[in-house]
Amino acid sequence: MKINLHYSMYLLLVCTLIGCKSPEVDQSVANPNVILFLIDDYGYGDISYEGNTQITTPNMDRIATQGARFTRFYQSSGACAPTRASLLTGRYYLETGVWGVHFGRDFLLRDEVTIADVLQQAGYTTGAFGKWHSGKTWSYYSWSRGFDVGIHPVLYKYWDSRIIYNNKIINFDGPVTDVVADQVVRFIEQNKERPFFAYVPFQSIHEPFNCPEAIFQKFKAQGYSDHVARLYGMIEVLDINIGKILNTVEEYGIEENTVIMFAVDDGPSPGVDLTYTNRRMNAEERAERERGWGKKLRGGKANIYEGGSVSPFYIQWKNQIKPGLEYGQLSGVIDLFPTILDICNVDKPKKGLPIRGQSIWPILQDEDVPDWENRMYFDNTNFYRIPRWTVNMDHPEMREMSVHYKDYKLIRNDRTLYGEDTVFYELYDLKTDPEEQLNTYSENENVGKLLKNEVEQWYEDMLKTGRAFGQAVYEIGNWEEIATPINLDAVRKISGSVKKSAQSEFRFEGWSALGSSMTFDIDVAEEGSYAVELVYSCAPDNFGAIFEVFTEFDTSEVYINHEHSTVSDPLNLPKGKQHLTIQLKKPGPKNAAIDVLQLLIVHRIPNENDHDLLTNPEFVLLNNEETVGHYSTTNSVADMMQNGGKHDELMILNEVQTLKVQAGCDNIDQLKRVDIYLDFEKIETKYNPPFDFYINPPKKGKYTLNVEFTSKKGIKNAARAYLEIN
Repeated sequence: MKINLHYSMYLLLVCTLIGCKSPEVDQSVANPNVILFLIDDYGYGDISYEGNTQITTPNMDRIATQGARFTRFYQSSGACAPTRASLLTGRYYLETGVWGVHFGRDFLLRDEVTIADVLQQAGYTTGAFGKWHSGKTWSYYSWSRGFDVGIHPVLYKYWDSRIIYNNKIINFDGPVTDVVADQVVRFIEQNKERPFFAYVPFQSIHEPFNCPEAIFQKFKAQGYSDHVARLYGMIEVLDINIGKILNTVEEYGIEENTVIMFAVDDGPSPGVDLTYTNRRMNAEERAERERGWGKKLRGGKANIYEGGSVSPFYIQWKNQIKPGLEYGQLSGVIDLFPTILDICNVDKPKKGLPIRGQSIWPILQDEDVPDWENRMYFDNTNFYRIPRWTVNMDHPEMREMSVHYKDYKLIRNDRTLYGEDTVFYELYDLKTDPEEQLNTYSENENVGKLLKNEVEQWYEDMLKTGRAFGQAVYEIGNWEEIATPINLDAVRKISGSVKKSAQSEFRFEGWSALGSSMTFDIDVAEEGSYAVELVYSCAPDNFGAIFEVFTEFDTSEVYINHEHSTVSDPLNLPKGKQHLTIQLKKPGPKNAAIDVLQLLIVHRIPNENDHDLLTNPEFVLLNNEETVGHYSTTNSVADMMQNGGKHDELMILNEVQTLKVQAGCDNIDQLKRVDIYLDFEKIETKYNPPFDFYINPPKKGKYTLNVEFTSKKGIKNAARAYLEIN
């Protein structure tokens, strides 16, 4: 039963006066909205509700004070991608295909059912706004994982960058947090009359720390160092934007039908400041920051101790959840999936992979959950930056694993990856020793032995699923992504002289020895012709190298004759999983092939059987009837991967009276519709030719114009122009 939102104020007043229990909910509130905030690299310390004396976070505090607080709520692995995998699926992240951050370990397997999948099927409108980090190509992005709207910025670029919006790119200026929050507000406005789920994984406060100059100067004037001032400024911008979203809910009068959740993905990081090249906070700056903390837990980001694994978790629902209460039940991010379904009266999937989490909704209703007291909650650190080829992939040596049980926490440490054949255990009573200073493993033999066996059995169970420690599999051949990027850190195997670049872990150099190679896992969506583009740097006087590209089914060659990229001859590939290898066949004149390899892009090549695809979709832009540009469709995901946060080339338009867009393609009979967008706003849709659009000149400023073409097969591709209107 659930609290009735439509009880009269009189009844609520009477209950308050006589001290009766909160009224039980009936099914008149069947499908509440859900807004779930997930903050990047944040911990207890930098929230004023948690006792910070140096900064204020009134809007985060507002969720906590108007809702309930869970004090023993845990993330996954103290890291970005693992926590997101567990949140989206309700499962331990090692079961989901994710086992680290980057390096091909952050792709959520495509057969995983997400919370958005289930809610979407139940009639919810779903949106994901912010850092995705659950896969880096079209078939892994949010719009392919149950979200109607997916808006995601370039990772770790806070200012003047790009966002990908349902496979369209939008350029923006200013803080990315502002842009993301504005789109959450817009989503709420558009869906306030029907149930919605807004997943808001803000990229703040991940490094590099940055904020607007005025806010930075405000904290500088209070005596803080540059590093801490930018961090506090970044937090203030984040809190302001959370407030913007909360205010929207209240302004539309839907707070009684909207559940708001707040959590973080890992512990605090002493992050890199924008003005300090690869330098994290020094001891003096850390002390300056930490003196404001109400409490200091052991460890931080990517750490198994409490400071790296426990999350502040607040949940607010007006008239449904009693404000100001605290709950100490052992819980975590895997519990959000079943909790949201429980609150929304949506059944769990009857088929599919097992959900490991448990709903905390009965706890919030003050129901007795008898098995909860004996619950065990497991976690482990991840393999970030540990090369795959140094790990025993038959039975990987997990550095640290933990299990929580009642007030106890056991940690299993394995130092094999550090060259030591050593396994040892730590046991803490968190009730008496929350800072994990006193290891009682040897003194508490019975509990230690029980939990040692449990955590080791849990890990064996994770391995038996056969889903842990795989490498990213890139699905190629979807026509919505005619060019699929393959990021090099996802390499399965390297050979010869190839090694990571000294400047970046995501680029590879040393292409000198014949036979040097890199191999990746791909899954071809449809049989057809493909070409592989190498993106690299190479001086003209070293042109002439030859690479082979091949799978088990065909081989082609790439001739290095350009400074930045070259495309191979076609490969004919069957449908299904294969290994894609690039291998040096002949070095250039300087006995080296290229300087640094940056990216691979696999292109789908249309053939004569693809007559129902759109041929050469493009648009012409006219200003006052004068042609100012021609624009063809591009692949947004590959463009994001290749060019990062770089803005598109700006088209400056003066004395604009009328903007005209003429859209079309060679086989116009296969064109179903054309949609015009200015930034995030759809301006107009046409279903029949001529596809000519007239846009009244907006106010002065910069805009990204996207023209989205939809074929009769339902395939969408977009072309864009970046405009400045004076």
